[in-house]
Amino acid sequence: MLVRNACVLIAAAAFVTEVPEPFRSRLASTNETSGTFVQTKTTADGLKFVTKGEYRIRPGVDFTWKTLEPFETCFTATPTNYVYSNEDETVERALCDLPGFSRFDGAISGDFSAFFKAFDAMHAEEGGKFYVRAKPKVSELKRLLSRVDLEGVLTNWTLRAELTDKTVFSVEFTER
Repeated sequence: MLVRNACVLIAAAAFVTEVPEPFRSRLASTNETSGTFVQTKTTADGLKFVTKGEYRIRPGVDFTWKTLEPFETCFTATPTNYVYSNEDETVERALCDLPGFSRFDGAISGDFSAFFKAFDAMHAEEGGKFYVRAKPKVSELKRLLSRVDLEGVLTNWTLRAELTDKTVFSVEFTER
């Protein structure tokens, strides 16, 4: 499947320099969005770790990422602060203190130019599905991240990130 998707991207895509439709309208939405996720971390030697949970995005209000399995944690970010909690602790800080936040803080207001400064990205659509492949072009990211792929439809899609050490994070999103 991944080889086919790569061929689709190579044949049909060019590097993009702005957010393609329908992503633009989706990212600009003022409607609440929520759903579930399944995150799988696969190490270079094949070990798999699965986390399941739910997310909620209320534009201009907050974003919540809550894991339910294998144990509960919760990360909530407002436009100014974030709170992380688990059974042992709760940490609350200014959002600007989150490592790397300053690079992408414009995304909250719809400015995604930092993404295009940090990544070379290709986009294609076929049969109602989208395919995105992004490779880092910033040296700090290149040291850790090989590439990021997105595939699916806006209500049911997968994000896959491959690190330079061959660890792979895959997150399947299903909107409610």
